[in-house]
Amino acid sequence: MVQIYKWAYQDWKTIDEDGLKQLVGLPQGITADDYKTITGDDYQATSTASPTA
Repeated sequence: MVQIYKWAYQDWKTIDEDGLKQLVGLPQGITADDYKTITGDDYQATSTASPTA
């Protein structure tokens, strides 16, 4: 499965980093290590917390 995502990201350009981040940790998704293998960058979870005033 990782190979398909790697092709989609690197060759086909049909998925971007944000799309890959949404797949990290899902049962049928990828791991943080897979993310690094695909993108070359360390996985950093996006913050969904809203800022407090």
